[in-house]
Amino acid sequence: MNLYKIHRQLSLVALIPVLAWTLSGVMHPLMSNLKPNVNQRLVVNKDVKARDHFQLSVDSIMKMNHWEDIMSFRLVSIDSSVYYQFKREEGNTYINATSGEKLMNGDIHYATYLAGLYSGEEKQKIDEISIQKEFSNEYVKIARILPVHKVQYKRMDGLRVFIDVNTDRMTYATNSIRSTFQRVFLWAHSWTFLDFNNTFRLLVLGFFISISFFAGITGILVNTKFRKTYQCQQKSRIPWQRRWHRTLGIGLSFTLLLFALSAFMHMLPKYTALDKTSYVSSTSFSQEAMIFDLDTIKGDWINYQPLKIDGINYYQFHFKAGRGITKRYFHSISGEELIKGDSIYAVQLAKQYSGLTKVKNSTEVKKFANEYGFINKLLPVQKIQFEGEGNPRWYIDTATTFVGAIIEDKSAFSGFIFAYFHKYHMFDFLGKQARDTIMSLFALGNFLVSLLGLLMYINQKKAVKKRRRSKELVY
Repeated sequence: MNLYKIHRQLSLVALIPVLAWTLSGVMHPLMSNLKPNVNQRLVVNKDVKARDHFQLSVDSIMKMNHWEDIMSFRLVSIDSSVYYQFKREEGNTYINATSGEKLMNGDIHYATYLAGLYSGEEKQKIDEISIQKEFSNEYVKIARILPVHKVQYKRMDGLRVFIDVNTDRMTYATNSIRSTFQRVFLWAHSWTFLDFNNTFRLLVLGFFISISFFAGITGILVNTKFRKTYQCQQKSRIPWQRRWHRTLGIGLSFTLLLFALSAFMHMLPKYTALDKTSYVSSTSFSQEAMIFDLDTIKGDWINYQPLKIDGINYYQFHFKAGRGITKRYFHSISGEELIKGDSIYAVQLAKQYSGLTKVKNSTEVKKFANEYGFINKLLPVQKIQFEGEGNPRWYIDTATTFVGAIIEDKSAFSGFIFAYFHKYHMFDFLGKQARDTIMSLFALGNFLVSLLGLLMYINQKKAVKKRRRSKELVY
């Protein structure tokens, strides 16, 4: 079998997947322009707390409600009132910090309040509130946090925002148009219609990605082998589909190879990917352990919560620090500050979650960069570098105890390849719009190459049928 026939057969096998991937690839940058107009960068619940904002202590509230223990607590503002948000086994309980009155359906009230701040809409416009317990084609895994409250509004665009009442975050926002685009994209690009068995989905994807890659390789080899022959041909005798297929194909061949290679490398780590949302630090605090004199804490603090470090009770206080926030740790009895408490706590959580013991170092990460990118959502975090195969590093958000990312050398290299050669972050210096335009043009170009190849195949089949009919008429 000659090289041209191999290229044609590989291309036919990969045709439908490549058409789906490239067309959805063109769609992806468009989705960023379909985001609903909401307050993405809203700072919530970050006001400095004064002692007169609340009169009841944690231990007194526990005594009033006959609670023997709690899992945690923090302060939240709803409208103009300050509440304690207590985390207990049965869920969150909201207690007014001044009157001690319990807020019925507290999570719903707080989700409604936060959704209004982010969306700018009144609560009268809410159509439905539900709890989102798993990721879907609408609430995608990039949102990172579960469970959340889905708040849907009565609007022409069908706005829905997803609220995490435990972190005050709007984890995701979408509307009917964006949601439809998202579903089509995931169906055509990630093949979520095969999600009934993820291993099977990855194997099928891997097979067609490999075929696409080798189709591109053989296309380059065909053009190289017959280049002189092509140059000698009269352009007028070459069908326009073939001319454009050759020109665009060889011009964009490197982008197809990069798309396929980076997609394959990005897909491989998913066989051993860990569910970052499953890591939870479970603690319990008795009523006696919650006796604490807040007047001993000096400075503009905005919130505090209890935690355990090596079995000892501490309070994690959040302080205003310019535009940012710093975390300081104080002993629950003596009030003595734990130096480098954030690093110590992060190391403890990372060891607990990972099962690893040998720590090289820990550093605070305050902004997104190449390895710990925007996709990880959480900031600031502590980067805990362990010893061991692959140099594992765990990124821990000590405010929530969430895992921001788990990265090893292999996955870091895969992430770099995917970011630079699939999403073309190498063009970030030109700006997001320019990068998206370049990526869309590459995807559209490969779509046209595949479509032109299909037209060539159809025309060739028609020509063969025509010749056969001519021979039958002669005989």
